[in-house]
Amino acid sequence: MSANEGGGNSESEMLTFELYIKASAIDKETKGSCPICQQFFMMTCLLGENQDNIDFRVFTVQADCPPKNFASGWSKKYPVIMVNSGKSKLGETLDGSVYDTFEELELFFESINRECPELKRKNAPNIAAMKVVENLYKHFNHFISGQSEKGLVGELKKLNEYLESQDTKFLVDNVLSFSDCHLLPRLQHIRVAGKAYRGFEIPTEFVYIWRYLKNAYLQEAFKSTMPSDQDIVFHYEKKAVGPPRKGSRSAKPTLEKFTYTTDVPEGIVNGIDNTDSQQVEEVQEQEPATELHSEPVFVAEPYTEPELLPEPYSEYFAADSIPGNLNDDDDEVDLPAPIDAPDEDEENVTDNKGE
Repeated sequence: MSANEGGGNSESEMLTFELYIKASAIDKETKGSCPICQQFFMMTCLLGENQDNIDFRVFTVQADCPPKNFASGWSKKYPVIMVNSGKSKLGETLDGSVYDTFEELELFFESINRECPELKRKNAPNIAAMKVVENLYKHFNHFISGQSEKGLVGELKKLNEYLESQDTKFLVDNVLSFSDCHLLPRLQHIRVAGKAYRGFEIPTEFVYIWRYLKNAYLQEAFKSTMPSDQDIVFHYEKKAVGPPRKGSRSAKPTLEKFTYTTDVPEGIVNGIDNTDSQQVEEVQEQEPATELHSEPVFVAEPYTEPELLPEPYSEYFAADSIPGNLNDDDDEVDLPAPIDAPDEDEENVTDNKGE
């Protein structure tokens, strides 16, 4: 995507890069369920919306089939950013740079972030918000594997109280921040997989979480980077204590049309709602609609010759393509560590587990 239409930056000042994220484990082409891939996909989109010197393309990649242009020193983790050309905000040349670890990705986004302080992890409000949600996903992983819901509910209660204390739509502002990009993909997993495997729903008394989700579902940077319900359920097939409950989305690849849960219980946020009156409903489409990107999401060409790849679903699914500027998976036990330590969401492609 180019955000330079009508901008004052010359072509030579443009920063052009490619973002590689995991593809769906079901159709091998659309967006996958990795929450950390969605986190950096969201950040890429938000920076692209707010800075007129960024031009990026997004590719989906089969986790065990990297593209031909990946170097031999690649860390075997996603997402990956490859810079074609451009400079950091300090004037450092980034041509040909590759970023494929959590700390490197954070440093890259810090180095190009000129106008969005809310997307900086070390911004004081983000530090405070991250402290509130640091154990949420860990407790969800414990719950999905068979433990009591007590720890998960306690963390959701803490989040609800924090949101109540904020006079903003999101964690730190009325626009999405770094901490929102971290939390929202994981919160969506809690909604979809928690219900599918253990019949869990975010308690209705946590009205500030529901208001938060309602606001988030109206944001293209979240909605248009979201994986399907089916991919999220499949993501936990080997982690969950048992199979999905009857009537839930199947954890096995089927020809079922992809769905995207974006509904909010009717009337639950009455009296506290500070969003637009637009009603958000569950989308029953192959991809959520968006006009944010001028470029589609591409399927990266694998290193192995295409005819040698098993593609059991290719005859049923078309390649992922999202119009506009927007465009997981080992266990994440703990929240991403500070910038000087690796994040446990990062995955080794040689592992066959999902998240």
